[in-house]
Amino acid sequence: MSLKLQQEQVLKQVLTQELMQAITLLQLNREELNEYIDQLSLENPLIERKDTDNYQPVYHKRSQERMIEPYRTHQKESLQMYLKRQSLDLKLSEKKQKIFQFMIHSIDSNGYLNEPIDVMADVLEVSAEEVEAVLHQLQSLEPAGIGARSLQECILLQLRRKQQRWCEAEHVIEEHFFLFARKAWKEIAAKTGFSMQTLQAIQDEVALLEPRPGLHFSDEEQHIYIEPDVYISVVQDQITFELNQRAFPDIELNEGYLAMIQDKKRHDAYAYLKEKYQQYNWLVQALKQRKQTMSNVVREIISHQTDFFLTGKHKMKPLTMKRIADILHVHESTVSRTVKGKMVQTPYGLMDMKQFFQTKLEGHTLEEASSYTVKTHIAELIQTENKKKPYSDQQMMTLLQKTFGIHVSRRTIAKYREQMNIPSSMMRKRYD
Repeated sequence: MSLKLQQEQVLKQVLTQELMQAITLLQLNREELNEYIDQLSLENPLIERKDTDNYQPVYHKRSQERMIEPYRTHQKESLQMYLKRQSLDLKLSEKKQKIFQFMIHSIDSNGYLNEPIDVMADVLEVSAEEVEAVLHQLQSLEPAGIGARSLQECILLQLRRKQQRWCEAEHVIEEHFFLFARKAWKEIAAKTGFSMQTLQAIQDEVALLEPRPGLHFSDEEQHIYIEPDVYISVVQDQITFELNQRAFPDIELNEGYLAMIQDKKRHDAYAYLKEKYQQYNWLVQALKQRKQTMSNVVREIISHQTDFFLTGKHKMKPLTMKRIADILHVHESTVSRTVKGKMVQTPYGLMDMKQFFQTKLEGHTLEEASSYTVKTHIAELIQTENKKKPYSDQQMMTLLQKTFGIHVSRRTIAKYREQMNIPSSMMRKRYD
């Protein structure tokens, strides 16, 4: 065996620090990007954010309706402070006040008491009966259901607070809660003698109650507004889009330092400012590239999902990120990073950009039904079904085939239904 020295030329892409930062920048959402720019501007005196006076409305996460007021945050009263204020009317003794204070700080954001009675009694060195007595006083406060130790107790507390007490409803929740939750109503009817109509009325009443009474005070409710990254609108069958300037901000150079950069005689300051100037230029280019990449991706989404925007949700077509990437001559991961965490305002409400990328169903061509389309049809069928005789998964499979020419299995229907948090036909059935 002979040894020999050989030279070989290999073409290899090296990820520079700047390229890695540009990739990171691409996947940041609006809040993360603005935080990133703010942080850089603190470290780099040459970077200044371009302010924009253009107001963009915000959208509510739940209703997805355009809001009139701009986004603004305000300090909300905490649940603990709200309970403390009410406790003044209880005229608690010093000992009970100590128990009460400990108790309210053991309540989670949903309004439930997490600490067992005996544990609190041991920690506070009081009897379990004393803790139980204070708990009853706490549970008499607003909001109704506060201090419950389970969903069952939370519902019972609210039912008992009603001006007109409903003994049948209280009995079902207190004695047959788990059967009721499973909608095993025939078994409850056999045990109680209540009619199916009565049980249906009880469910309707329970549905009006608040299963998480502390939610109004939690941090979640302080972030119920979100701002789209992209606005897509349709006017006279013309689809247009606009990038939210706050999601795609621009920066400008602090010109106060420009003369110092150009004055090379200031050797110490020049070296420092030259480095910061290079960082500024890189950020300008990275932001420009981020905006251009998003525009390109949105144009291709509109091009492939034209029927969706013009006709309706049931026209969403299968689309892969790879297909968009091939058209734009970029890597698939670039498209993935571009759409990650980005929101789009459409004529049909606020949507995650990832929703435009849907898998195709087995046995269908690319131009036919997507999983999103099937889910839309399932939702429509359930919305219009006879609530006394709701569609089974098998019936929905048959209807999709006959009405829309979509062939999917019963198991697929069940899987999509569960993904949409839609209960089974048995759980949807009403007994009016």
